[in-house]
Amino acid sequence: MGGLTVGAVRATGGPFRVELFTHPVCQGCREATAALTRLARAGEIELVQWSLAVRSGRARAEETGVTSVPSVVVGAAMRELATRESLEAFLAELRSGALGA
Repeated sequence: MGGLTVGAVRATGGPFRVELFTHPVCQGCREATAALTRLARAGEIELVQWSLAVRSGRARAEETGVTSVPSVVVGAAMRELATRESLEAFLAELRSGALGA
């Protein structure tokens, strides 16, 4: 994913904005939502959630190129979190500050 690194965003004093795209019937979405919600509550990220079950969520997904769930958008980059491994890799990048490096 290109764009600012987590470290650069944190240096500005602001949380790293993560847009999470989900759908109510998506099993993997629950795990992604729980993990990212924990980071948001800890002040590590700013989490914006979009549901593809509603018109506004589908519109935002179209704007950002999201075609499957769960997916995240950070800056101008999108990543699918289709597997537990991809979710864990994304979380590790967030925690290490390597995202976007």
